Amino acid sequence: MIFLCFSSKDRYSVVKSCLYHLKNYGFDTWYDYHELILGDKKTEKNFVNAIQSCDYFIIIYSYNLFNSPCAVKEEELIYAEAARRNVPIFPLLYNIKFHELPGYIQEKVDNIIYNEITDNTGTIEPINQIVVKILLDEMGYNEFSFTPFINSSLLNTIKDVFLKDILTEYLSISKDNFNARISILYCVYKYIAMNNVLEDTPIHYSQIIHYLCHYTKLNIPYNHKELIIAELIIINLLRLI
Repeated sequence: MIFLCFSSKDRYSVVKSCLYHLKNYGFDTWYDYHELILGDKKTEKNFVNAIQSCDYFIIIYSYNLFNSPCAVKEEELIYAEAARRNVPIFPLLYNIKFHELPGYIQEKVDNIIYNEITDNTGTIEPINQIVVKILLDEMGYNEFSFTPFINSSLLNTIKDVFLKDILTEYLSISKDNFNARISILYCVYKYIAMNNVLEDTPIHYSQIIHYLCHYTKLNIPYNHKELIIAELIIINLLRLI
């Protein structure tokens, strides 16, 4: 599960956008409005139980966060939990630059890859990076591993003639031709899904592929990790079928 840490003042300007993408990708996300109800003990349910049960943490740093005692407390507990369990933190700097962060926050964030986002950039690019990280974790890769990709070595392991032929064509297409490549990967996914029982595969695999195609319309002017995500899904499916 993914935990969202943020100031309530940023809820409608940026948090809802992050949540929208995460939910459409099929990932369980701890979001206070969905999880907390009147009368719940905030300290136990939100600060303790939720943080201890989540494996990924998104912290949305903004000027508002530092004026929110609840968000500041969450942020402190998240870093303590991350140190205890070695789980990832994804810092998103919303309408704030790194050098504008308080010094003690800069020390925390300095050794972590972070993204700066604004009202104009949207949130799909950082969310896609988070999706890549989760998929790599599920495949057993660590942060020091090279990201796997579809290559000729993988093709040599495929027995299905059609899959082997179409992925061979995929490798022959220019890496800059994002539209053709994402279209072929979508066709490969549909073929695998039609000819195999995918009950034992994570349900978010299908949701990820469908959402990728939904919001891109198979038209990618810039590659914001969409192709990497699609390749990772196909690689995983080829291993599982």
